[in-house]
Amino acid sequence: MTGIVDWARDLLVSRGALVEGEETGALRAMLPAELATELDSGEWLSLRFGAGAGSDDENEWLDRLGRLLPTDARVVGARLRHPVLVPPVDAAGALDRGLALQNGIHRVLEDCQQTARYYFFGFHYTIESDETSLGVVTVCLNASARTIVPQAEFLSNAVKDDLEEDPQPAVSRDELAQLFPIALRGVQPEIRRLAGAIEQSANRRLARDTERIDSYYKDLLRQIEKRIARRAADPDAAGRERSRIAATQLDRAAKLQDLARKYSLKIRIQPGDVLVVPLPVREISARLIRKKAERVAKLHWNPKLGALESPWCESCSGPAHPLFLCDDRVHFLCKSCAAPCVNCGKHFCRACQPRCKCGGAGAAAAHPPR
Repeated sequence: MTGIVDWARDLLVSRGALVEGEETGALRAMLPAELATELDSGEWLSLRFGAGAGSDDENEWLDRLGRLLPTDARVVGARLRHPVLVPPVDAAGALDRGLALQNGIHRVLEDCQQTARYYFFGFHYTIESDETSLGVVTVCLNASARTIVPQAEFLSNAVKDDLEEDPQPAVSRDELAQLFPIALRGVQPEIRRLAGAIEQSANRRLARDTERIDSYYKDLLRQIEKRIARRAADPDAAGRERSRIAATQLDRAAKLQDLARKYSLKIRIQPGDVLVVPLPVREISARLIRKKAERVAKLHWNPKLGALESPWCESCSGPAHPLFLCDDRVHFLCKSCAAPCVNCGKHFCRACQPRCKCGGAGAAAAHPPR
């Protein structure tokens, strides 16, 4: 819920409103006259989202606030008003804590001040069952270090008050096109997690309504069975009652199918705006060694997060934390992409080859879809 409030506050501020936050899930704003007209609201606006009594309808206000958004997603460049230097860090300790390297060793070569290109991808989601939930999730990628940044909302909030629009942002279309599929894959687990509570609630109501319908039709069928027993001497009457049994069972099946459709879960994800920001980091150059193979990598320590950003998996582009290295080319791998083949049990790198050399159908099963 906090994400929706933050999004609403930022949107209103961008349109000239004076906004002040209250307790979690609430905000108050003084709106310019034209903005109040667009929102069908008075110039004083007070919103409180949540499940408590007196809360505003989340879906209604997301629809209203959506009128303020451009029809197409935009790529916006920004920069820090006051760039800062990042002081030196314990590079070896940062690698020990941040990489969680499982099957190799690292050697620090150097660390220095650097600027990294951060892409904040916004995604709007709709989760529908017998009720609807809407919201916004942000995914942040560090394009310079090829990392999926943890706590994207926290990082966004930490820097946004010090940002100004960059009139000439250096945004590469090719880089943006390469990053978008990674961001989309990265947002799906988070939205699926958010859908979990709605799914559990829908399943409870489905079980309750299924039990009610089953009980109703069981009573009907018992009554028909009794009539058949009473009319056993009249074959025509008994036959008509048996036809009623068949019709009742078909009606019951149709009602249960309607319930399943009513409570089924549907998730829609739509891309929103993309914010591109250069931010200062501490760049750590390190040699990563796996058996006789090695590679030099540049890893970033983020001062706002106070942590090292783990690289993404070079097979599936998911978070490679803990980090595994392949034997031949020292690819960065997540646990799934470094797992042994389920058919022959041998380890293989899914960045080097999509399937195990044994060719078994089970090889791909060790790499679940993201």
